[in-house]
Amino acid sequence: MSATPWWRPRGPRMPWVAAVLMCVVLLSASLFIRRSALASSSLVTRGMANVLMLAGFEAFRDMPGPPSQQALDAFLAAHREGGLRFVAVAEDSRVLASAGEGSVGDLLLQDGPPLLTEGSRSRLIHRLRRPRPVTAAGEPAPPAPPPETQEPRRVLRMVYEFEPLTAQELESRSQRLLAVALISCGGILALAFAFSRSLAQRELMAEELERGRRLAALGTMSAVLAHELRNPLASLKGHAQLLAERVERDEVLRPKADRVVGEAVRLEQLLNDLLGFVRSGELRRADADPNDVLRAAVEATGEASVEARYLPSRTQWPLDAGRLQQALENVLRNAVQASPEGQRVEARVEQEGQALVFTVKDHGPGIPAGEEERIFEPFVTGRVRGVGLGLAITRRIVELHGGTVSARSHASGGAEFRLTVPSRGS
Repeated sequence: MSATPWWRPRGPRMPWVAAVLMCVVLLSASLFIRRSALASSSLVTRGMANVLMLAGFEAFRDMPGPPSQQALDAFLAAHREGGLRFVAVAEDSRVLASAGEGSVGDLLLQDGPPLLTEGSRSRLIHRLRRPRPVTAAGEPAPPAPPPETQEPRRVLRMVYEFEPLTAQELESRSQRLLAVALISCGGILALAFAFSRSLAQRELMAEELERGRRLAALGTMSAVLAHELRNPLASLKGHAQLLAERVERDEVLRPKADRVVGEAVRLEQLLNDLLGFVRSGELRRADADPNDVLRAAVEATGEASVEARYLPSRTQWPLDAGRLQQALENVLRNAVQASPEGQRVEARVEQEGQALVFTVKDHGPGIPAGEEERIFEPFVTGRVRGVGLGLAITRRIVELHGGTVSARSHASGGAEFRLTVPSRGS
């Protein structure tokens, strides 16, 4: 069974739900603030443009002609701290005077908006209006019609290029706030991930502890029962064999005596399984050929029922050959019993990197979905006969070698078991 990817959420979903809700609220608030800041910066830019325009009216309206270079320099110096970077006076498309760093370019020839923002600077163009003359009573005098010989009235325009510092600060702060919100969301999701994984690990450890407690109690009970039943069973088996020899020629009693002997042998095998399950976890490692281990397991199961494939050459691995053979026998015996008559079980041993892989494939009904791990639990069996300790013993032996056991249903039908043993066990 494939392992869960590291990135996939584990454990309770509540931390993830809370983290996602927090991120949604945080990002929504940040985006709202960002949108409000952009709208406010536009208003601030317009307000600064109006201030400059009014300041220009006040500074240049009393001049008899176009503003001089000195007047423009003084106006720029007075408003530089507010963000003004360039000021110019133009007539039609001709620049009469300018001050600061900037250019008019083709703006005077374009019929565009009076206020234009490009990058970090904004440009404002407006007409420079002259005050109308007043009468002695203080009222504006009506404009006099120009004589035919008088030159047409000059149309002067002022050009301001400025940096809306306050607007830029608003945009910069909103941008930083959005970045902080994104980083915070990443941190919240990382904490949720770590918290969820921690809860999952804690639940897994609790399950493992409960399983260990249950197995310990089961092992103690099994050891006591096996010890108490072994001697009476040995006596029963011996007397049954003697009885079978005495009634060997009796056609009525001989089958019954053989039945008693057979059941005694079966009970003896069950006791041996129980003792094997509660056996000490110490291994007796020695250099052994994996081909010999698999061959011995196949011979013990029945060569006629198993088709085996071996490594191409002999090699030596540090194994407890006897116990690993027992593990393979348990799997092969289950596979032979699950396969229909006439179908041979496939068994092979391969080397994958620094590990040995024993594979056993049968052609039976396969493993029910969701039972791939449960079949390795003690006393879990789908057969009428047997107590379901074979696969549990197999997993324990392989894990003592530092390896793993997995089971799955393969596409062609039947079950496939993989026993992976590393070169050096734990």
